[in-house]
Amino acid sequence: MKKSRFVAVLLLLCGLALASTGSFTQPRLAVFLSKTSYHHAWETSQLAGHGWVGIATLAGIPYDTLFVEEMPGDQELSRYSTLVFAQATLVDDATYSQIVLRLRAYLVGNHSVILDGPLATKDENEKERDHHALDDLLGLEYKGLQGGTEYRIRVTSNDHYVTRGFEVSQFLTPVLASATNVLQPKSGGAVLLVSTDGQHSFPYLSCVTQGSSRVVLLSDFGTAAGAGTFFRNDPPQVAYANELWNAMIRAVQWASYGDVDVPFPAPQISNANLTAVVRFDGDNSGDLNYQLKTLNFLTDVAQDTGVVPLYTWVSSFVKKAGWDKLAPLGRRLENLGGEIGTHSKFHEIDRKMTPDRWREELDGSVEEIEQNMRAQGYPIRKIQSMINPGDTIPMEDYGEVAGRFSFYMTHGLEQSVPLGFGNMTWFTGKNKDFVLLENSPHPDYQWFYDPTWSYTTAQITANEEAIFDHMFQNVGRGVIFNEMWHDYSISSAPVHEGKDKRITNENNFPFYEAMKTKFGTLPIYCPEPQELAQKLRVMAQWNYSWKASDDALEMTIDLSSLRRSDTADSLGGMGVRVENTRKFIQSVLIDGRVHPAFDDRLLILPNLAPDKKHTITIKLGAQPTTAPHLTYVSKLMTEAMPTQTGLAFNVKAKTKARFAVAVADPAVVLNADWQEWDDSNGHIKGFVRSDRRIELVKVSTSGFHLTRANLPILAVNEKPGTLALRLAAPGLEPGLVSLRSDRQLHRATLGGQDLKIGNIGRTYELELPPFTKESELILHFSETDR
Repeated sequence: MKKSRFVAVLLLLCGLALASTGSFTQPRLAVFLSKTSYHHAWETSQLAGHGWVGIATLAGIPYDTLFVEEMPGDQELSRYSTLVFAQATLVDDATYSQIVLRLRAYLVGNHSVILDGPLATKDENEKERDHHALDDLLGLEYKGLQGGTEYRIRVTSNDHYVTRGFEVSQFLTPVLASATNVLQPKSGGAVLLVSTDGQHSFPYLSCVTQGSSRVVLLSDFGTAAGAGTFFRNDPPQVAYANELWNAMIRAVQWASYGDVDVPFPAPQISNANLTAVVRFDGDNSGDLNYQLKTLNFLTDVAQDTGVVPLYTWVSSFVKKAGWDKLAPLGRRLENLGGEIGTHSKFHEIDRKMTPDRWREELDGSVEEIEQNMRAQGYPIRKIQSMINPGDTIPMEDYGEVAGRFSFYMTHGLEQSVPLGFGNMTWFTGKNKDFVLLENSPHPDYQWFYDPTWSYTTAQITANEEAIFDHMFQNVGRGVIFNEMWHDYSISSAPVHEGKDKRITNENNFPFYEAMKTKFGTLPIYCPEPQELAQKLRVMAQWNYSWKASDDALEMTIDLSSLRRSDTADSLGGMGVRVENTRKFIQSVLIDGRVHPAFDDRLLILPNLAPDKKHTITIKLGAQPTTAPHLTYVSKLMTEAMPTQTGLAFNVKAKTKARFAVAVADPAVVLNADWQEWDDSNGHIKGFVRSDRRIELVKVSTSGFHLTRANLPILAVNEKPGTLALRLAAPGLEPGLVSLRSDRQLHRATLGGQDLKIGNIGRTYELELPPFTKESELILHFSETDR
């Protein structure tokens, strides 16, 4: 007996000794561009900067955006866990010396560097410099431009965190659009991805550990080579499920944390795989028919799916259509959670702008829209958002935009780098809360009207559906979809320019209906535009720390670094993904209180008080929990809490807000406008159309499930043999309740009136007579199971 006890204690101590633990304090990236490189090739710097901020956001690491010419001192630089240098090839001699000096001190600590393309290899005149000191410091060498249009990126090793989950020899990308600048470790390190044509191969992504620091080398991500493309208007001209983004996200996480073997948190914009908002460019704001069709269609999209638009007018054009006709429809969109913004005054922003022209195009437009909406009796919220009209506005002009608008959507680079969004401060001066979204691939203008593109509506629809599905299924992490839509395209305007060069389509509308169907049938997140902007500010500005073991994760969130006092009001509905584990969330505590809002490996955040720290404790286990919990919500959720009978959560919504609750026992949801039982995964799914407190109430009737109800249930009262449901009056559709039970339903009454019961096996359907006020539905069951 003593020997057995000794062995047991020894095994326990060994287990404790072998248990993995890890922690990290305030991870943060600095994404560096070079002003010198920008002024030589602005498009490359711009797409690289946008893309890397998108990767940082998807990786869940807070970040700042900086220039190498303004590199902070050693103490300030040391607060960043990782430095990303994005296409910073050209710098002057003074900047080169500073980079070497700062990196020498920086890499002594537990820090990391990611290089996208050559770093400081040329001076401001594009003359190659002696850069051996920097190369030696980073342990790299350059092999020049290699590869080309027959090369694809392939996995060479999956024995590393970055490529874990891929297969060796798996292709991640379609063919590249051009050669890339090849970077490789001078010695050691691991080449994880290569660009190859099947006969020749060159390193593409390599990871090197130098003492306690790490270096990631990338042979051109943010360039026109388009390694990250989802679709390119060149042969073979098909949508491609590009998996390079997942490797890039994991590379950022590895650079920050190294070879950790415990779970760690990765915050994301929303609790869904994909976050959707409609980007609408009103190029034909003066065409009344186009405007009416578009405004009505986008209203339908909002009501049916919950996805709302940023709807922008070219303000000087609207007079022709009539402010009196458009103002009430614009206000209706805002009442549903959409937003009215500007697409400029004349749609004439170009590279020759002067201060007076900026004032006329931007200030003049805002004034015109706001004044006319007020004059018609339909005032709107202050205009805070702008959509880029015409050609892509270069980054050096962001100060003009950021000085007037806090939220901005642009376009033009999505064939090369299709994802780019975040809180970017390059060239914005004192305006540090500027949020930018690149257009998701691809604009409807290109699909239907660009003379260099040529596709049928069916081809366009199939390709865009494939892009959307890839973003939802493979990229995930709350990735943002905001494809550019136009009034003339939604209205199927005829093609004029280049109609002899491309396919012309008589009816574009099936494409928009297909996207609306995607919005409505997949569990996506549907924020209001300003809410989305705030969530992106959170992702950049907050701080967090974490510590973990194999079966527990504790995260401390610090909101005191948020620059705006109202940003924390939009936290609700964001997600925290638990990475690097196969276990399942069992329970969550926030500041010591039970928080029943999580999926298998994703916590749904509520709103949290600003200017303070919050502690989140997550317990993990080998199997999914059977305790009831909210697993998905499509709109802002302010709080969730357990109740004596189940759980409750509060949702803010001006249009459809969907939800799903996992529940193992019989239960009913109160206050939902619609609900159904999904037998395939043990969830009650439903939606509401306004601010609501939604409650899950368990019932004891054996095998009971409310398979569908299209009206709100306000209360439940259970007695032996009966279940009483207090019903709200139905809307326009006749009231319908269907249910399933192990016990036979032999009678049902509404307000004392007997109802006809239709059933197939254990499923019963009740068609309710019309009623105009709250009424009680009483279900009478047999005493024993069938």
